[in-house]
Amino acid sequence: MNELATAGLVLLAFHVVLGYTRPGLAFITGPVSALFLLYAAVVTETLDGVLLAPVLTVVTWGAIAVSGRDRETQQWYHWWAWYFLVTVALLLALVASIVVFHALGAGFILPLFFILSVVVIVAAPLIYAVISRRTMVMHVFSTIGSIMRQNLPLAMALDCAATGREDTPAFIFRRVKGWLIKGYSLTEAVRRGYAECPPRVLAMLAAGERIDQLPAALAVIERDLRANAIERRRLQPVHPFYPVVILAFAFLLILAIMTFVMPVFGAVLQEMMGGRLPVATRMLLAVTEAIFHPRDGQLHLGVLVLLVGGVVLCWLSRRRRPGKPYPHTWVIDSVKWFLPLVHWFERNRSMVQVTELLRLSLDAGCPVNEAIRGTLELDVNVCFRTRLVCWLQRVERGENIAASARRCGLGAALAWAFDSGASSGQGPQTPALAPGNPNTPAVLEMLESHYRSNYSYRVNLMRFILWPLAVVVLGAIVGFMVYAVFSPMVAVLRHLSGQIYP
Repeated sequence: MNELATAGLVLLAFHVVLGYTRPGLAFITGPVSALFLLYAAVVTETLDGVLLAPVLTVVTWGAIAVSGRDRETQQWYHWWAWYFLVTVALLLALVASIVVFHALGAGFILPLFFILSVVVIVAAPLIYAVISRRTMVMHVFSTIGSIMRQNLPLAMALDCAATGREDTPAFIFRRVKGWLIKGYSLTEAVRRGYAECPPRVLAMLAAGERIDQLPAALAVIERDLRANAIERRRLQPVHPFYPVVILAFAFLLILAIMTFVMPVFGAVLQEMMGGRLPVATRMLLAVTEAIFHPRDGQLHLGVLVLLVGGVVLCWLSRRRRPGKPYPHTWVIDSVKWFLPLVHWFERNRSMVQVTELLRLSLDAGCPVNEAIRGTLELDVNVCFRTRLVCWLQRVERGENIAASARRCGLGAALAWAFDSGASSGQGPQTPALAPGNPNTPAVLEMLESHYRSNYSYRVNLMRFILWPLAVVVLGAIVGFMVYAVFSPMVAVLRHLSGQIYP
């Protein structure tokens, strides 16, 4: 047994223990260790390392899945480990079926069948997970909202809703009920008992609980979830997965052709007519070789891209924290805030949430400063949140509410909603002072409706404008690949026809 195989077995044992004791860490480090092991095996031309790399990944997923056998302690990485294990099992079944078809003489259809089957097998669990998560959010909050509207004891009602059921919603209801019985607030109980709850929904729930308007906040959450579900059912000019599937299929096909076919055509052209491959083919071949077939001493860009992409995806998939944003949240939100077109969408989306919560707070009799403080719980753009913090500080110092909103850059419309037309801002104000304009809640409701409809209209408009442009760009990329692949064949045929018919 060589040194690489020994190191692989040590890594395997380490990740088995880590997957059982620290499954979240093992979920991230397991594939990374397998990639490094595979890279070392390819460089040293060791077969043992090549075989141990997939075994290490699968065994790590198995240890993670076993560590989450208790549903009370299951987290997202346990579910994903089960999904990956099921995918591996389906792939093995697919390979077995291909072997059977090959034994029966299926012929050339096998490669195409294999590629399409892999795409379907990988995409199906992802699509199912996304759809089930959205449906689960609607079901959970519809139940909680119905209980709150009927003024029933929440913990007891959730226990009754879960009685006689063993599905995922019943499991979530039991966990939330357990945290409620321990004395936690509804927001904290949902955060602990429903780990997959979207951060935007959780932020609205926390803001509604802060101003003692949970039924109204739950009604807003239900309405937004229902509107998003209706929006997803509408006919779209291009399905979002269409460019991804096309690029993935074209990438696999081009990779195979550039690896096995183009070098042969290059040798043929060099031998027959002393020429080189066309420019487009050389460009595509150079990119393929640089990524997947580096020379000695060069960095393996394919492994680097996979590692960096995996780290970035894991980092970006972290749940947002409205109260304490992550550093990458600051970077992403700042970039979106200062982009010319995206800025408008970020600001309008934030204004929809802020005006909605301000109206609910003022209708409940909250002072202005407490209403503004409640908006800091919302999941809005961090640059817009700094303006809300500025507004809150100025109002609590006793400045005029409308004038401070203008000075902090929140817009003339929001300032107009709080403008009393009198000297409400002259002299020091107490934080508990209500807005001078008695029509402020009605104006905020009108502004909320305006921002919501305007945002929805612009989103649909940009979708119907940008998707055709994306299809054109996608067609240009695929067309370049097709030209780079078939132009050497045309050159060979043209040279041969010139020799036959002078």
